[in-house]
Amino acid sequence: MTETYRVTSTQKNTAQLVHTSNHQVITAFFPRKFKPICGDEVVVETLKNEFRIKKISKRFNSFCRADSRGRKQHIAANVDQIMVVVATEPEPTRDILNRYLVVAEIEGITPLLVFNKSDLDPLYFVNTINQYEQLGYRCFKTQKHDPSTVADLKSQLANKTTILAGQSGVGKSSLTQLMMPALDLKTGKLSSKTGKGAHTTSVTQMYHDVDLNANIIDSPGVWEYGLWLMEAAEIASGFIDFDDYMGQCKFSNCTHTHEPKCAIQAAVQSGHIKENRYQSYLRIVDSMKYWSQK
Repeated sequence: MTETYRVTSTQKNTAQLVHTSNHQVITAFFPRKFKPICGDEVVVETLKNEFRIKKISKRFNSFCRADSRGRKQHIAANVDQIMVVVATEPEPTRDILNRYLVVAEIEGITPLLVFNKSDLDPLYFVNTINQYEQLGYRCFKTQKHDPSTVADLKSQLANKTTILAGQSGVGKSSLTQLMMPALDLKTGKLSSKTGKGAHTTSVTQMYHDVDLNANIIDSPGVWEYGLWLMEAAEIASGFIDFDDYMGQCKFSNCTHTHEPKCAIQAAVQSGHIKENRYQSYLRIVDSMKYWSQK
Protein backbone atom coordinates (compact mmCIF):
# COMPACT_ATOMS: atom_id res chain seq x y z
CA MET A 1 0.00 0.00 0.00
CA THR A 2 1.33 3.45 -0.91
CA GLU A 3 0.32 6.91 0.36
CA THR A 4 1.35 10.47 -0.54
CA TYR A 5 3.04 12.68 2.05
CA ARG A 6 5.05 15.91 2.23
CA VAL A 7 8.42 16.14 3.90
CA THR A 8 8.45 18.41 6.96
CA SER A 9 12.11 17.84 7.90
CA THR A 10 14.98 15.46 7.17
CA GLN A 11 17.66 13.75 9.21
CA LYS A 12 20.54 11.47 8.15
CA ASN A 13 18.45 8.60 6.77
CA THR A 14 14.91 9.40 7.94
CA ALA A 15 12.38 12.11 7.20
CA GLN A 16 9.44 13.49 9.12
CA LEU A 17 6.36 13.46 6.89
CA VAL A 18 2.78 14.72 6.98
CA HIS A 19 -0.02 13.12 4.97
CA THR A 20 -1.27 15.39 2.18
CA SER A 21 -4.95 14.91 3.04
CA ASN A 22 -5.45 13.73 6.62
CA HIS A 23 -2.27 15.35 8.05
CA GLN A 24 -1.12 12.17 9.79
CA VAL A 25 2.51 12.57 10.93
CA ILE A 26 4.99 9.72 10.44
CA THR A 27 8.72 9.02 10.26
CA ALA A 28 9.98 7.25 7.14
CA PHE A 29 13.32 5.86 6.05
CA PHE A 30 14.81 6.75 2.67
CA PRO A 31 17.55 5.01 0.65
CA ARG A 32 20.90 6.63 -0.14
CA LYS A 33 19.89 7.26 -3.76
CA PHE A 34 17.19 9.68 -2.56
CA LYS A 35 17.79 13.07 -1.04
CA PRO A 36 14.41 14.46 0.02
CA ILE A 37 14.20 18.05 1.22
CA CYS A 38 11.61 19.97 3.19
CA GLY A 39 8.44 20.46 1.12
CA ASP A 40 9.00 17.50 -1.19
CA GLU A 41 5.94 15.44 -2.06
CA VAL A 42 6.80 11.75 -1.68
CA VAL A 43 5.19 8.36 -2.16
CA VAL A 44 5.52 6.12 0.90
CA GLU A 45 5.19 2.35 1.16
CA THR A 46 4.91 0.17 4.25
CA LEU A 47 7.40 -2.70 4.54
CA LYS A 48 7.72 -4.90 7.64
CA ASN A 49 5.92 -2.33 9.78
CA GLU A 50 8.28 0.44 8.60
CA PHE A 51 7.51 3.41 6.40
CA ARG A 52 9.86 3.90 3.46
CA ILE A 53 10.00 6.63 0.83
CA LYS A 54 9.51 4.96 -2.53
CA LYS A 55 9.53 7.99 -4.82
CA ILE A 56 10.06 11.76 -4.74
CA SER A 57 7.56 13.52 -7.00
CA LYS A 58 8.85 16.08 -9.48
CA ARG A 59 9.38 19.50 -7.86
CA PHE A 60 7.74 22.51 -9.48
CA ASN A 61 10.38 24.75 -7.92
CA SER A 62 12.87 24.92 -5.07
CA PHE A 63 14.29 27.57 -2.81
CA CYS A 64 18.09 27.42 -2.87
CA ARG A 65 21.21 29.13 -1.62
CA ALA A 66 24.94 28.74 -2.10
CA ASP A 67 26.88 26.10 -0.23
CA SER A 68 30.43 26.76 0.97
CA ARG A 69 31.78 26.16 -2.55
CA GLY A 70 29.30 28.29 -4.46
CA ARG A 71 27.17 25.38 -5.64
CA LYS A 72 23.38 25.44 -5.70
CA GLN A 73 22.06 23.96 -2.45
CA HIS A 74 18.37 23.02 -2.40
CA ILE A 75 16.70 24.02 0.89
CA ALA A 76 12.95 23.61 0.33
CA ALA A 77 10.73 22.40 -2.49
CA ASN A 78 7.31 23.24 -3.94
CA VAL A 79 7.13 26.71 -2.44
CA ASP A 80 4.32 29.10 -3.43
CA GLN A 81 5.61 32.19 -1.61
CA ILE A 82 8.68 33.56 0.10
CA MET A 83 8.11 35.88 3.04
CA VAL A 84 11.24 38.05 3.14
CA VAL A 85 11.50 39.81 6.49
CA VAL A 86 13.77 42.78 7.13
CA ALA A 87 13.78 45.01 10.20
CA THR A 88 15.12 48.25 11.56
CA GLU A 89 17.19 46.11 13.95
CA PRO A 90 19.34 44.36 12.87
CA GLU A 91 19.84 46.74 9.96
CA PRO A 92 19.54 44.84 6.66
CA THR A 93 22.71 44.18 4.71
CA ARG A 94 22.87 46.24 1.56
CA ASP A 95 21.66 43.83 -1.14
CA ILE A 96 19.83 41.17 0.84
CA LEU A 97 16.36 42.05 -0.46
CA ASN A 98 17.48 42.00 -4.07
CA ARG A 99 19.34 38.72 -3.59
CA TYR A 100 16.17 37.05 -2.35
CA LEU A 101 14.17 38.61 -5.17
CA VAL A 102 16.56 37.23 -7.79
CA VAL A 103 15.85 33.71 -6.56
CA ALA A 104 12.12 34.37 -6.26
CA GLU A 105 11.90 35.54 -9.87
CA ILE A 106 14.06 32.71 -11.22
CA GLU A 107 12.12 30.00 -9.37
CA GLY A 108 8.64 31.47 -9.83
CA ILE A 109 8.07 32.05 -6.11
CA THR A 110 5.78 34.95 -5.15
CA PRO A 111 7.62 37.36 -2.81
CA LEU A 112 5.99 39.02 0.17
CA LEU A 113 8.22 41.82 1.51
CA VAL A 114 7.77 42.34 5.24
CA PHE A 115 9.24 45.38 6.98
CA ASN A 116 9.17 44.51 10.67
CA LYS A 117 9.71 46.45 13.91
CA SER A 118 8.31 49.54 12.18
CA ASP A 119 7.43 50.99 15.60
CA LEU A 120 11.14 51.47 16.37
CA ASP A 121 11.54 53.94 13.49
CA PRO A 122 8.35 54.57 11.45
CA LEU A 123 10.22 56.43 8.69
CA TYR A 124 13.12 53.98 8.26
CA PHE A 125 11.65 52.01 5.36
CA VAL A 126 9.35 54.62 3.77
CA ASN A 127 11.43 55.16 0.62
CA THR A 128 12.26 51.48 0.26
CA ILE A 129 8.62 50.41 0.52
CA ASN A 130 7.58 53.06 -1.99
CA GLN A 131 10.18 51.87 -4.49
CA TYR A 132 9.29 48.18 -4.25
CA GLU A 133 5.57 48.85 -4.38
CA GLN A 134 6.14 50.82 -7.60
CA LEU A 135 7.83 47.72 -9.01
CA GLY A 136 4.69 45.73 -8.18
CA TYR A 137 5.83 43.88 -5.07
CA ARG A 138 3.49 43.41 -2.12
CA CYS A 139 4.89 45.14 0.97
CA PHE A 140 3.75 44.93 4.61
CA LYS A 141 4.75 47.03 7.63
CA THR A 142 4.51 44.99 10.81
CA GLN A 143 5.18 45.10 14.53
CA LYS A 144 5.90 41.76 16.14
CA HIS A 145 3.74 42.45 19.21
CA ASP A 146 0.76 44.03 17.41
CA PRO A 147 -1.66 41.53 15.81
CA SER A 148 -3.46 44.28 13.88
CA THR A 149 -0.33 44.93 11.78
CA VAL A 150 -0.20 41.34 10.48
CA ALA A 151 -3.86 40.95 9.46
CA ASP A 152 -3.26 41.67 5.76
CA LEU A 153 -0.14 39.52 5.68
CA LYS A 154 -1.92 36.65 7.41
CA SER A 155 -4.61 36.57 4.72
CA GLN A 156 -1.89 36.00 2.09
CA LEU A 157 -0.76 32.78 3.74
CA ALA A 158 -4.02 30.82 3.50
CA ASN A 159 -3.89 27.65 1.37
CA LYS A 160 -0.24 28.31 0.43
CA THR A 161 3.21 26.97 1.25
CA THR A 162 5.36 29.91 2.36
CA ILE A 163 9.03 29.90 3.29
CA LEU A 164 10.36 32.40 5.82
CA ALA A 165 13.54 34.20 4.83
CA GLY A 166 15.66 36.94 6.30
CA GLN A 167 18.50 37.70 8.65
CA SER A 168 18.66 36.22 12.11
CA GLY A 169 16.89 38.39 14.66
CA VAL A 170 14.47 40.22 12.34
CA GLY A 171 11.46 38.53 13.96
CA LYS A 172 10.44 35.85 11.44
CA SER A 173 9.37 33.32 14.04
CA SER A 174 7.72 35.93 16.29
CA LEU A 175 5.63 37.24 13.39
CA THR A 176 4.61 33.72 12.42
CA GLN A 177 3.47 32.92 15.94
CA LEU A 178 1.48 36.15 15.97
CA MET A 179 -0.37 34.96 12.86
CA MET A 180 -0.44 31.26 13.81
CA PRO A 181 -0.55 31.04 17.62
CA ALA A 182 -0.94 27.24 17.59
CA LEU A 183 2.54 26.76 16.13
CA ASP A 184 5.59 26.31 18.33
CA LEU A 185 8.42 28.13 16.59
CA LYS A 186 11.61 29.05 18.40
CA THR A 187 12.29 32.75 18.85
CA GLY A 188 15.42 34.58 19.90
CA LYS A 189 16.80 37.98 20.84
CA LEU A 190 19.48 40.16 19.31
CA SER A 191 22.96 39.88 20.76
CA SER A 192 23.71 42.85 22.99
CA LYS A 193 27.34 42.73 21.82
CA THR A 194 26.96 42.47 18.06
CA GLY A 195 23.42 43.68 17.41
CA LYS A 196 22.98 40.60 15.23
CA GLY A 197 20.42 37.90 15.66
CA ALA A 198 21.01 34.47 17.13
CA HIS A 199 20.32 31.44 14.96
CA THR A 200 17.26 30.06 16.78
CA THR A 201 16.27 27.63 13.99
CA SER A 202 18.84 24.89 13.40
CA VAL A 203 17.07 22.80 10.72
CA THR A 204 14.63 23.56 7.95
CA GLN A 205 11.18 22.63 9.22
CA MET A 206 7.68 22.81 7.71
CA TYR A 207 4.69 23.46 9.97
CA HIS A 208 1.00 23.16 9.12
CA ASP A 209 -1.59 25.60 10.42
CA VAL A 210 -5.06 24.03 10.41
CA ASP A 211 -7.04 27.29 10.65
CA LEU A 212 -5.41 28.78 7.56
CA ASN A 213 -4.72 25.46 5.82
CA ALA A 214 -1.25 26.92 5.39
CA ASN A 215 2.25 25.46 5.41
CA ILE A 216 5.08 27.57 6.81
CA ILE A 217 8.70 26.57 6.22
CA ASP A 218 11.12 27.96 8.79
CA SER A 219 14.80 27.71 7.87
CA PRO A 220 17.97 28.69 9.75
CA GLY A 221 18.56 32.42 9.79
CA VAL A 222 21.47 33.99 7.94
CA TRP A 223 23.48 37.16 8.16
CA GLU A 224 23.94 37.47 4.40
CA TYR A 225 22.06 35.41 1.84
CA GLY A 226 24.55 33.85 -0.57
CA LEU A 227 23.65 33.26 -4.20
CA TRP A 228 25.27 30.31 -5.94
CA LEU A 229 27.49 30.87 -8.99
CA MET A 230 25.36 32.51 -11.70
CA GLU A 231 25.94 34.15 -15.04
CA ALA A 232 25.09 37.86 -15.40
CA ALA A 233 22.12 37.01 -17.65
CA GLU A 234 20.55 34.86 -14.93
CA ILE A 235 21.01 37.58 -12.31
CA ALA A 236 19.53 40.18 -14.68
CA SER A 237 16.44 38.00 -15.15
CA GLY A 238 15.79 38.41 -11.43
CA PHE A 239 15.48 42.21 -11.74
CA ILE A 240 11.93 42.76 -13.00
CA ASP A 241 12.59 46.42 -13.79
CA PHE A 242 15.05 45.21 -16.47
CA ASP A 243 12.37 43.17 -18.30
CA ASP A 244 11.19 45.87 -20.73
CA TYR A 245 14.73 46.44 -21.98
CA MET A 246 16.02 42.89 -22.27
CA GLY A 247 17.00 41.92 -25.81
CA GLN A 248 17.47 45.55 -26.91
CA CYS A 249 21.22 45.78 -26.28
CA LYS A 250 23.70 45.94 -29.18
CA PHE A 251 25.30 42.66 -28.10
CA SER A 252 23.19 39.56 -27.51
CA ASN A 253 25.51 38.46 -24.69
CA CYS A 254 25.54 41.87 -22.99
CA THR A 255 26.18 41.69 -19.25
CA HIS A 256 24.82 45.24 -18.75
CA THR A 257 27.94 46.17 -16.82
CA HIS A 258 30.24 47.97 -19.29
CA GLU A 259 29.25 47.24 -22.90
CA PRO A 260 28.43 50.09 -25.35
CA LYS A 261 24.83 50.65 -26.47
CA CYS A 262 23.42 48.72 -23.53
CA ALA A 263 19.65 49.22 -23.18
CA ILE A 264 19.77 48.64 -19.42
CA GLN A 265 22.42 51.29 -18.85
CA ALA A 266 20.48 53.70 -21.08
CA ALA A 267 17.34 53.08 -19.03
CA VAL A 268 19.28 53.87 -15.86
CA GLN A 269 20.57 57.10 -17.37
CA SER A 270 17.06 58.13 -18.43
CA GLY A 271 15.65 57.37 -14.98
CA HIS A 272 13.46 54.44 -16.06
CA ILE A 273 15.50 52.09 -13.87
CA LYS A 274 16.47 53.32 -10.42
CA GLU A 275 20.20 53.89 -9.95
CA ASN A 276 20.27 52.09 -6.59
CA ARG A 277 18.72 48.95 -8.11
CA TYR A 278 21.25 48.97 -10.95
CA GLN A 279 24.15 49.44 -8.52
CA SER A 280 22.83 46.48 -6.53
CA TYR A 281 22.78 44.41 -9.73
CA LEU A 282 26.41 45.37 -10.43
CA ARG A 283 27.48 44.38 -6.90
CA ILE A 284 25.73 41.01 -7.16
CA VAL A 285 27.37 40.32 -10.53
CA ASP A 286 30.73 41.34 -9.12
CA SER A 287 30.23 39.07 -6.09
CA MET A 288 30.30 36.05 -8.40
CA LYS A 289 34.08 36.57 -8.70
CA TYR A 290 34.36 35.17 -5.19
CA TRP A 291 33.17 31.73 -6.33
CA SER A 292 35.35 31.70 -9.46
CA GLN A 293 38.39 32.15 -7.19
CA LYS A 294 37.49 29.17 -4.99
